[in-house]
Amino acid sequence: MEYFVAKTFAGLETELFKELHALGAKNCEKLSRAVAFEGDMAMLYRANYFCRTALRILWRRKQFTFSSNRQFYEQLFDFPAEECLSPDGTLAVHATIVDSIFNTPLYASVLAKDAICDRFRDRFGRRPSVDKDSPDVQFHLHIYKNEAQLFMDSSGESLHKRGYKVRNHPAPLNEVTAAAMIMKSGWKGDCDFIDPMCGGATLLIEAAMQALNIPAGFYRREYGFYQWKNFDRQLWKLVRDEADIKDDVAINFYGSDIDGRHLDTARANVQKARLQDFIVLEREDMRRSNPETLPSVVMMNPPYGERLSVDDIQNLYREIGDTLKQRYAGCKAYIISSDKDALKRIGLKPSRKWPMLNGSLECLFQEYELFSGDRKQFVTQKHQPE
Repeated sequence: MEYFVAKTFAGLETELFKELHALGAKNCEKLSRAVAFEGDMAMLYRANYFCRTALRILWRRKQFTFSSNRQFYEQLFDFPAEECLSPDGTLAVHATIVDSIFNTPLYASVLAKDAICDRFRDRFGRRPSVDKDSPDVQFHLHIYKNEAQLFMDSSGESLHKRGYKVRNHPAPLNEVTAAAMIMKSGWKGDCDFIDPMCGGATLLIEAAMQALNIPAGFYRREYGFYQWKNFDRQLWKLVRDEADIKDDVAINFYGSDIDGRHLDTARANVQKARLQDFIVLEREDMRRSNPETLPSVVMMNPPYGERLSVDDIQNLYREIGDTLKQRYAGCKAYIISSDKDALKRIGLKPSRKWPMLNGSLECLFQEYELFSGDRKQFVTQKHQPE
């Protein structure tokens, strides 16, 4: 049983915990912006391939205490890095420190790099090179006081980079955030999914992937562990073969945008994901949109105001609220935005709300139950026994 840490955004620990537990991870434990878990190497591959809310998966290779620079160096010199890294390979070391004897993370990372490379020189007469941009092995050091943990980054590029985006929207929705929005909503692929301000189609693609059981890493071509000496290609193939992808689902995915350039981006991304048979895209003003069937789930990531004036953004959100009320009765709507004041202009009372991050932006994700007529009557009917 190896010890791993899956990183995520703040507020998504519960969703990631559930994903890992469902995949068979042992001893899952929620941390701050992460979930620790245990398993074998298949579990490491599985977490990278299937987890929708993970940003990266770290494998702890060594844990030790130290009281001096010399002890720190010696502990890392003793780490058998040659098991995963070739003398002709490349490495990088990233360190985080809290209340440590080291003045800077940079010094800790340089000392760790020296220890690892000196071991190679001692045993093989040559040593790996440093490549900060694309190393064969990326090490992470977490140092708290006199305790250190050495991790290997198995993911490489952040796992939010799924591999299906040909083009990016000017204000893109992070794929991990989009997947988490869908999970938090409780939608299980049991009704149509609509995004009437679809931008680059991230929400639509993530929803279709969940409904069709397409793994999060299905389109991805690179992982950090591909470059490790101990990468097991046969085991990796067996893990990928565990995917139970559906041929079809009895629902539809509808996306629209008023901007033709954004719609071109959406079409390119949907085509790359090979989901054009499931996702219907058209150019349309959100204010003229309608659900094809009831009930449906409506989810959107409207502009946050970076390129609009205050008056424009408040009017836009007011029109979003009016459209949902008038055209989407019988549906549930979900909106994410970093503009808290603009969200108030929607004029609908959210039934649930969650703080979330979209990249570095602090956002609110809100649910609205849409109905026709009086709210008091709707609430009374909702709570009557069947």
